Amino acid sequence: MYSWTDENGTVHFSEVRPEGQAVNEQSIPQAAPPADSNPYADVDSGPSYADQRREEIHRKNEEAQADKAMNSVQCSAWQAELDRLEPNRRVFFTNDQGETERMDDVERTNKVAQLKSQIAKNCK
Repeated sequence: MYSWTDENGTVHFSEVRPEGQAVNEQSIPQAAPPADSNPYADVDSGPSYADQRREEIHRKNEEAQADKAMNSVQCSAWQAELDRLEPNRRVFFTNDQGETERMDDVERTNKVAQLKSQIAKNCK
């Protein structure tokens, strides 16, 4: 594209170079962007900050629910063990060698105290 200013100060544009005029030459893009596209949209921008934040909150909620479920399972196991140990004076267990042994009273009361402490600290 060519542009020039005539003697009256009027700027002219043409695709054909005029003869006898000092012209400014400008290039024109070969293809125009599609008419239905948004010229302000950033194609490579990815998800918006709000979408990223929503995804982060959703992920944290899922993690919290999983942690809560794991904690519930652990608390149930501690409570079941406490229910087994506390009322019984004779508690039997299988040792590392696969032999059945009786837990002595001191060990049993220490284990009961430890379980109560864990339940009070970690379970609601």
